[in-house]
Amino acid sequence: MALSATSLKPAIADRRLLVVDGHSLAFRAYFALPVENFTTSDGVATNAVWGFASMLSRVILDEHPTHIAVAFDVKGGTFRNQLLPQYKGTRDAAPEDLLAQLPLIQDMLKALGVTYIEKPGFEGDDVIATLATMGEDAGFDTLVLSGDRDAFQLIDDKITVLYPGHHFKDLKHMTPEAVEAKYKVPPQRYPDLAALRGETADNIPGVPGVGDGFAAKWINQFGSLDAIIEHADEIGGKKGEALRENLDQVRLNRKVNALVRDLDLDTEVHDLVFAGPDLSAVDKLFAQLEFGPRTKQRLLKAFPGGEHTTDEPVEDAEECTIENPTIDAIASRADLDGWISEHLISTVAERTMSIGHPMPIGHAKPAEQAADADVSALDDPLQSVQGFWTLHAEGTLRHGESKPTSLTILAPDHHAAVLAPSLARECHESISGLLATRGGFCAVHGYKEQIHLLRALGITPVHPWFDTQLAGYLVESDYHPDSLDAAVAHFLDVQVQAEDGQSSAQGELLLDDTESQRDAGDLDPNLTARRAACVAALTRRLVPMMVQRHQYELMHTIELPVSEILAGMELRGAAVDRARLIDMRDRFAAEAREAQEQAWDAANKRINLQSPKQLQAVLFDDMKLRGTRKTKSGGYTTDASALQDMAIRNVNNERASMFLVSLLRFRETNKLKQIVQSLLDEVNEHDGRIHTTFEQTVAATGRLSSVAPNLQNIPNRNVAGREIRGAFVPGDGYVSLMSCDYSQVELRIMAHCSGDEALIEAFRSGADFHRYVASLVYGIPMDEITGDQRSHVKAMSYGLAYGLSTYGLAQQLKISPAEADVLKDKYFATFGKVHEYLETLVSQAREKGYTETMFGRRRYFPGLRSTNRRVRDAAERGALNAPIQGTAADIMKLAMIKADRALRDAGVRSRIILQIHDELVLEIAGGEADRVSELVSRAMEDAVRLDVPLDVSTGIGDDWQLAAH
Repeated sequence: MALSATSLKPAIADRRLLVVDGHSLAFRAYFALPVENFTTSDGVATNAVWGFASMLSRVILDEHPTHIAVAFDVKGGTFRNQLLPQYKGTRDAAPEDLLAQLPLIQDMLKALGVTYIEKPGFEGDDVIATLATMGEDAGFDTLVLSGDRDAFQLIDDKITVLYPGHHFKDLKHMTPEAVEAKYKVPPQRYPDLAALRGETADNIPGVPGVGDGFAAKWINQFGSLDAIIEHADEIGGKKGEALRENLDQVRLNRKVNALVRDLDLDTEVHDLVFAGPDLSAVDKLFAQLEFGPRTKQRLLKAFPGGEHTTDEPVEDAEECTIENPTIDAIASRADLDGWISEHLISTVAERTMSIGHPMPIGHAKPAEQAADADVSALDDPLQSVQGFWTLHAEGTLRHGESKPTSLTILAPDHHAAVLAPSLARECHESISGLLATRGGFCAVHGYKEQIHLLRALGITPVHPWFDTQLAGYLVESDYHPDSLDAAVAHFLDVQVQAEDGQSSAQGELLLDDTESQRDAGDLDPNLTARRAACVAALTRRLVPMMVQRHQYELMHTIELPVSEILAGMELRGAAVDRARLIDMRDRFAAEAREAQEQAWDAANKRINLQSPKQLQAVLFDDMKLRGTRKTKSGGYTTDASALQDMAIRNVNNERASMFLVSLLRFRETNKLKQIVQSLLDEVNEHDGRIHTTFEQTVAATGRLSSVAPNLQNIPNRNVAGREIRGAFVPGDGYVSLMSCDYSQVELRIMAHCSGDEALIEAFRSGADFHRYVASLVYGIPMDEITGDQRSHVKAMSYGLAYGLSTYGLAQQLKISPAEADVLKDKYFATFGKVHEYLETLVSQAREKGYTETMFGRRRYFPGLRSTNRRVRDAAERGALNAPIQGTAADIMKLAMIKADRALRDAGVRSRIILQIHDELVLEIAGGEADRVSELVSRAMEDAVRLDVPLDVSTGIGDDWQLAAH
């Protein structure tokens, strides 16, 4: 437990000093946590601060120090750089976002009452060594928290090094026995061993060919490094020769790795007493860092007096509290009916929101869209949050088959009914009735998944009032929690207690501990009820955020209706010709093997063609080819673009050309084989259909994606890739497939949003759009435009819509950046308002902190204010891309809603089965092709009114590829 301020005068034998390597801990924290998930609204990265505080508090709680100090390095060289100029010279510069957080970490330590120490001209390791020695001399047990092995030389009976493993929680207590067990030498001889071996991380060269094993052998044979040097002539073999050739280096290494243990630090060990935090300073700093009250409470538990703050009320306590529900016994439908009457009908307001049908969408203005909507669907959500109820089904979904494991209903008074699947099926009419009459006050997490589970229980789902999964996505589109647990950790800053009462780590909530039990039929009511309580707590937190960020309407008008459509698409799946897929897989596999054999012949050996390291050895060491771009590790890249460039350059080098061409062919055919295999793996054995899962909350722009399998991964730019699409066929009772897709939707959006008359006219002209635009850009007649000129302008048009940089455009077109700049200048000279519009997107995003689509979908870009240029540039590209891509995503979703409604209203059997990129794929029933083509085309074209018409192409065929147009 944490120590109070009055308990800090223990007997000397009970005194414990913790010395922390500040830079080591900060680096570990920075790289352990993603910057994008720990950034303030002003763009300040806080991942290193958060991680540092969490790891330090964990160690304090585990080790109970009475005194503490943190050591930091200081800018500038040290005496070691004078001894060895290349010392640490190969280390990459620390990320700017990390360097900017070091002062914040020090401010936090000061607020928490922890002393930190720096010493110009010396490393933090020397400060650590001096503090550890001071502690030992004063009779303290001393712990050194460091990831630097140089600290091992400090270890003795009174000094232990806490050395992090792969995961920080796996701290190893490095005692004299632990060092000797691992390195076969005592701690005081570890610097001798390191001097012989060298230290790659510090750019200290050792004796070539000598590792820990030989170094330890020599030390144990001769006793010390000095003795080894004295008897160097007696050591035979190549390693003895290497030692004698590097004696001066070894002596220098030993001077460099020796830690200074007697610095004048202007402090005494007793001054490092673990005092209490300055709560006012902590509050001010945590508010600046935007750390939540729960983070503050959790961290302060580790500090003297901090445990007393845990009972204080915290801001938004009601919203972040996960209350333990009262679980009522339900054994029959009669029991559930009585429970619903007592806990729901009496507590939920007597009205139902009319949100069963999405509102009509017309002009691309939110106010205009909502003009003819049923306003009851959007009645005061802040008022509604006072009396909602929660429905949470759990289970698994695979190949379109749902297997529910539990269903929980949580009333506003925190009473819960937890039902096993058999009882839920018995009560399906009662639950369906409850949803039909009071679904307008129901909160769920992941409506699409809930639809599958409810239907498997015989329950009829309806639009809920709130979906916490969709809400979390709309308020923070760049954060993608992969579970309810992760969403609770992120949005509520709450660590749910595990069954043993121990807190789990951030993002590692232990709500899934009994998954195997539940799969086996054992229902844990406490666990399932707690999950429903998590959904309720998330609802209370997210409703105000949705209202503040104006995303509540978007959830009801677009996302919830789309969830229902996607659930239907997932349930029906898409039929495939399994025999055709097997034939393709086998053929692609054979072609891949043939290409592999040819590549091996050219390489004169069998290598792993998917190993960059082995490819680099063949290409650059053996064949002596000139590389293109270097990787972070220093070698040349072997990605597809680089290999293609090398193949062109070495077309006259028979061996190299054969290897490169075969390698590229192997990669292509092997990838196609893997794509086909992924499709075969997901074919449902019962109905022969693929039931992909459409992901609605992953792409930050709002676009849909799919997994199990990833249908968007099927290539459409080459014959072999298009052949895979040909394996998708109409199922039983259907005669053909129809493909309906938007043409150049992003460019049409760019023309509309920019208001550029020339670009608008290019669309209205009816001519070949890219040739027409190229004619304007180059100032020559359309019939004189070459294929290259058309391609270049086409790439420019799409590049602008996708936020492509000048360098990226140059790479794509295989021209110089200077030529790309000239092309871009010509383009902007022709379409001036496009340039103004794109400039405005970034400037407004920098001012507001976010971008918006035409329909109000927001994407926040804290990176626009980052001090890290790389992060800032990426944010600017995203700010250019998000409004156009996001609007395209919104339009496609609106088109799906309108098309689905049109098909249902017309009473046809034809149905939507896939949505890929800008395309809808439908299964067509006999005699319905012409009518369905007209219905869907009109729905897609009328999804929104722009200054340029939306162009929809349709095609019908016996398979997906033949339906292409």
